[in-house]
Amino acid sequence: MQLMTWTMARLGSRFGFLFEPYKKRVLHSAMGRLLDQPLDLMVGLVEPDGTKRVLPFTIDGKELCNCEQFERVNSITYRGYSEDYRLRFEFNIHSIFYPQDEKLCLLPAFYLEMRVNPIKNWRWREERKEIPDKVKLFIRIKRPNTDLSVKVGDGGKNAQINLAYQNELKPEQGPASRQPAELPPVNVEERILSLNPGCSVMNEELAGEDGAGLEYEIPISETGSGIKWRLIWAAYTRDPILKIKDKNELRDATFRYCSHWLDVNEVMADAVANRDDWLAHSRRFEKLMDQAPLRGARRHLINQSFHSFLGNTFWCDIRDQKGPMKQWFSVWEGTCTYHSTIDVEYNTTLWYLTLWPRLLAMQIDQWANFRIEHEPSGGAYMSHDIGVGTHITGQAYPHDMPVEEASNYLLILQTYMHWTADRSVAHRHKPLIEKLAAYLKWADRDGSGFTSEGNANTIDDANHATQYANKQTYLAVKRVAALRAASTLLQHASNEDLAKECEEIAEDAIKKIERSAWMGDHYAVCLEKNSFGMIDDATGEMISFDQDSGWDAYSIYSANGTFLPHIIGQPDILDLKRVKTDITAAIRENNSQYGNGHTSDEPDNVWVSQNMWRDHLAVYLRMPSGHAQCYWDMQLMSNVRYQSFGYIDTYVNNQLAFYPRGAVAMGYLLSGPRLIIDRLAPGGAYITVEPSRNVPQRWPLLPLADWKANKIPVCVVDGNGNVNIEGEIDPIIVHGNKVSEDDPKGKNLIG
Repeated sequence: MQLMTWTMARLGSRFGFLFEPYKKRVLHSAMGRLLDQPLDLMVGLVEPDGTKRVLPFTIDGKELCNCEQFERVNSITYRGYSEDYRLRFEFNIHSIFYPQDEKLCLLPAFYLEMRVNPIKNWRWREERKEIPDKVKLFIRIKRPNTDLSVKVGDGGKNAQINLAYQNELKPEQGPASRQPAELPPVNVEERILSLNPGCSVMNEELAGEDGAGLEYEIPISETGSGIKWRLIWAAYTRDPILKIKDKNELRDATFRYCSHWLDVNEVMADAVANRDDWLAHSRRFEKLMDQAPLRGARRHLINQSFHSFLGNTFWCDIRDQKGPMKQWFSVWEGTCTYHSTIDVEYNTTLWYLTLWPRLLAMQIDQWANFRIEHEPSGGAYMSHDIGVGTHITGQAYPHDMPVEEASNYLLILQTYMHWTADRSVAHRHKPLIEKLAAYLKWADRDGSGFTSEGNANTIDDANHATQYANKQTYLAVKRVAALRAASTLLQHASNEDLAKECEEIAEDAIKKIERSAWMGDHYAVCLEKNSFGMIDDATGEMISFDQDSGWDAYSIYSANGTFLPHIIGQPDILDLKRVKTDITAAIRENNSQYGNGHTSDEPDNVWVSQNMWRDHLAVYLRMPSGHAQCYWDMQLMSNVRYQSFGYIDTYVNNQLAFYPRGAVAMGYLLSGPRLIIDRLAPGGAYITVEPSRNVPQRWPLLPLADWKANKIPVCVVDGNGNVNIEGEIDPIIVHGNKVSEDDPKGKNLIG
């Protein structure tokens, strides 16, 4: 694949790299993206005539020919060629990940490998030099305001480059970048260790006065020989990196990895001792992902967004001298640097459900501490976020999004409970559920089925009809879904009366939405056709728009609130025939080069994550969905030449860059087999799949895996269109399978 900006990150530990080949540098820090510094990383080989050939992450040396990159979900390989000597050089960076293995995933270290193999020809070049028997490889770094040193033991053993620096905690972008740093810089130690003996210190002429490097002579070997230069790059800080409001006090939080390792020496010792085992687990996970029948663009989106998500995560311990430490998990909103924005996590819920539900449960509990009381309704709604930058003290976004965030929270809570059978969240948060239900009941002031209060939403670059209007269809549908969610949650929390009331209000509202919002081939954006009484929550000013401002436009958000209930087997909310017609019409009318805009009034205003969310729903509804190449085209466009945004959710009208919301791409692994999980269904767990049967496929059912036992069930479609489950753990119903003599109870039969 062509070179482009690429993120490699660790879960919860922040340590990461942003490879920027067109800027000939790597952005690097133990504190991750937006808190990083440019690193001149020179890796490559010395040709027999003394020429230093390098990958494009340095301003020094001669760039290798035909540089390219090949990514997997946990790793990336950069490749380049010495055309004169017919050599292929490869540099692999591996960020180990295996679901629900805390220690493995928290390790603040990367595994590196370099190898050199001969090639037969370099295109049609006739002039050939003799392929050498061996060459020298090197790694050299330069980094501003960093103490660098090199150490090599006897016989070239334990060769290492050591880095020490102070890392500022003021993000380079977002609201926190415009304020003074709220925490002092942290002290960081890093180490690059060679696992191969025989290394030497890079000579000063090659390293430069302000650089530090190692060299290693390696034989030229055929592909697959296993001869490589193996290294580990680790980082560590024990200093506080967040301030978190806990019980009305501000407490320091340090990285969770400090509970596993006391310093960089312990990190490195564990990384060395467990290398083979941890890499084996990580590569097994990669293989599962590689075997999924995903087209190229979908695979690229998963791989790219996976590390953009990881790079935004904070997994910490809150230090409390009066009691035991508490764990903390939150996610920055990319360049916005808000913590655990609920509407963003609503979409990334698919990542947690697929791989690590516990991390979602931690946020469910944390959000509850930052609710916003609402006196007129006697209820409450949820804050948009819980902090910004390094301070977690409550909402930092300039205005509330009451209906949307209250609904998002209830839908997340319901989905988590049914997906995992963890009823404790309903009991633990019963008072909050009751308050959110009270607010959502109140928000429909005229009994129309639509909300006339609290209508500002997260689509903050859209036109006013989409973002602020009263009686929005998007919010009306999401509110109905949330009231249904509250009903099911309260049934488990023993409040039958309020549960029944929520269900009745929801059912009444559905009829009114269908009657009022349906336009023949789509649902209207909103019922309000003028701006009377509408306020821009961001400015406090009256908004003016007329009947041509998009109230009746085609929108990709109409059924947004129905997707999570669908994947846990809840009853349909809207008329499915209309929903399909609405999706088809919006795809047609909102189309642009990079996907669908919010509405037909602004087709170029594209959010990739919302397109993928809509696409996943469409696949579950058995509709065609083939737009991923458009989304990937936008990622390529945004990460070559002078543009470098990592996973970016938006086109040029906005800059939601290095963004976690792309993790919604994990939904391709759920919608492909059309996996539905309801572990609280009447009569027992209800788990179904219904993959397309037109081609052979192997879908890893990751949410059903027993990761500790290394057992992952796979939904297999054979060449005859038959569907079987390999390695079944939970009983799974396969839609469309017939009862056979071997299945007398018909466990795989619907009906």
